[in-house]
Amino acid sequence: MSDRLSTARATILVPLATALLLAAMPLRAQTGKPVFLEHADSLLGTVIDGLDVRELKGNVLMSQENVRLRCDRALQFVLAGRVELTGNVVVEQDSMTLLAPRALYHRDERRAEGFDGITLIDGRSVLTALTGEYLVDKRVALFRQRVVVRDSASTVSGDSLIYSRDEKRSVVMGHVSVHHIPDRIVITGGHLVHAGTVGYSRMTEDPVLVQLDSSARGRDTLVVRSMIMEAVEDSLRRFIATDSVSIVRKGLAALCGRAIFFSKGDSIRLRALPVVWYERTQVLGDSIDVYLQGRALSRVEVMGSAVAVSQSDSTYPNRYDQLSGERLRMKFANRALDRIDVENQAISIYYVYEDTAANGLNRTSGDRIVMTFEKGKIRRVRVFGGVEGQYVPEKLVWGRESEFRIPGFVWRTDRPTLTDTLGGAPARARTTAGRKPAHE
Repeated sequence: MSDRLSTARATILVPLATALLLAAMPLRAQTGKPVFLEHADSLLGTVIDGLDVRELKGNVLMSQENVRLRCDRALQFVLAGRVELTGNVVVEQDSMTLLAPRALYHRDERRAEGFDGITLIDGRSVLTALTGEYLVDKRVALFRQRVVVRDSASTVSGDSLIYSRDEKRSVVMGHVSVHHIPDRIVITGGHLVHAGTVGYSRMTEDPVLVQLDSSARGRDTLVVRSMIMEAVEDSLRRFIATDSVSIVRKGLAALCGRAIFFSKGDSIRLRALPVVWYERTQVLGDSIDVYLQGRALSRVEVMGSAVAVSQSDSTYPNRYDQLSGERLRMKFANRALDRIDVENQAISIYYVYEDTAANGLNRTSGDRIVMTFEKGKIRRVRVFGGVEGQYVPEKLVWGRESEFRIPGFVWRTDRPTLTDTLGGAPARARTTAGRKPAHE
């Protein structure tokens, strides 16, 4: 429908007595619910393009059942059932208010269209856009172009929006961005569904989550990419990434099928074939929990088929220090690996050096193995319960490094980078070869 005012016009001056009579009558055709004129400073009878029109000026107030229309000037197309409103337009229905410079109200459809920048206020939610419409009986708003939705905790923007007042449900499409203000989190994607009554959101079409860390000048900014991103705004306040998940934070990277990020608890649960990298160490397991403290990595806990592999020395690229067991804990201090604790069928292989010269390796097993580190290097190894150990001299190791592998060893080369995670689509082919599916 055209939003332009018609121009071909003949004006009929209405006598005062007739104007008063018209003002008291409902503005309606034979079909359609009546629209009552409650007030206007002046009323003129007009013909525009052959149609009878009533022109209202000054403090115009009209109503149709539970809808009230206010503006500076209105043209009422009597038979067509259309009202053109200009100047400080206000459309009200119970607690909802729609504001616009220009609007059309369709009597029979009970539909309001707004132009040139509109605002809809519904409780704590404020919706703005360049154009849009409101369906009175369905209590649904359809907004287009530069759509922004604001409430006390978040701001959402996109190309278009469908908003249901009764369900507090929003569907935002095209270049969607969600700012979770309390958590300093921004989620972008192509399609968002938000159910306000239950505090649940679902972003699809290549979603990316970024948590900014302004206190550290961005060095601990967290970036998560997946196929699906969900937000649950309950007492735990968590974000759930599903399918081809990539996670990057300074020094830390991870891949998995499902990740749960608890913003209040500062922890991340990784499930479905997870792998985590920190500096030169790679960790795999059935499930991995990552704990942060003050936005810095604090500890990593691996449950089931745990394997930790580190590059032993850059001079010897085929040599890897290795740990395996049923449960593994990594602790960090001053942003560096400080300790690894492995329990249940623990096995370790670590290479020995004299100064910079390779000097064989040690293979150790026991009920529990504890390794401590200094400047990224193994400082001390302690073994508890059922201890077995073997030293392999350098002459038996050189050129045969691939023979000294613990069960479950794999060195992944698909570690995600910040550039990959921010700029590229998630890779569906990323899996942990040869590993059984993880459990929650």
